[in-house]
Amino acid sequence: MNAEDLQQSDREILEELRKGRCTPAALTDWTSISKQTVHNRLNILVAAGHVEKIHGSGLYQLVDDPEKSN
Repeated sequence: MNAEDLQQSDREILEELRKGRCTPAALTDWTSISKQTVHNRLNILVAAGHVEKIHGSGLYQLVDDPEKSN
């Protein structure tokens, strides 16, 4: 997944994760994205290697920003 493949919801999630680690609930509160979409898009971003879940904490963090990689 590269920058051209990102959906608007991905961009909003990545913008918040650039500020620091976040829970899905916080991402839902801070964006215009539904809880289910946040969950789905986080799974896709994790599978693509851009975001990782910190085991046991419920937090997600950015590890490879697709908008900054080019």
